Amino acid sequence: MPTNIQDLPTYRVEFIGDTAKIICLGIPVAPCEFGSEETSIPIVDMPDWMTRRVAVLSTMAYEPPTEFVTNIGRRIEKYVYWVFYEGDGDGDDT
Repeated sequence: MPTNIQDLPTYRVEFIGDTAKIICLGIPVAPCEFGSEETSIPIVDMPDWMTRRVAVLSTMAYEPPTEFVTNIGRRIEKYVYWVFYEGDGDGDDT
């Protein structure tokens, strides 16, 4: 089961005000939904799967050392998250 950033396509999500700055980290095995360039979108326009993962990660501590949450991602700083992506159907099964 994947548990770290090397195993799944991963997004870096940073919240600044009401905007999410999103970038795909590394060279993904599968295509990144937002491409390889940094994208800024309103938080309300984030995909549901990403919003749910950030909600889980927001319950985690952001002081180092931080921990990976299996198949979800990792909270890096107060407003910065690494979010794993598992494909087109990701997050449909709540």
